[in-house]
Amino acid sequence: MSKLAWTPWHKVVKIRPDLKSGELSLNIFAADLYDVAMGKATLVYQDAREFFSRAYPTFNLRELPAVKEFIEHIGIEDGS
Repeated sequence: MSKLAWTPWHKVVKIRPDLKSGELSLNIFAADLYDVAMGKATLVYQDAREFFSRAYPTFNLRELPAVKEFIEHIGIEDGS
């Protein structure tokens, strides 16, 4: 059997500590808009840089005017 040219994903990907420890809270996957408006949401929903460091902005998300302006402001290329 020939050797694979690619490194297995589990040797390349760095798993976040909260996922590794089992402390990953499902509420980080959907914002509570009331908490966001009141300034009580988790950091990921209060800080745009934090949000986009963890989220993949899809085409439709990137096309929203406020998101498009933010992406241009911080210099993300191709939404990545």
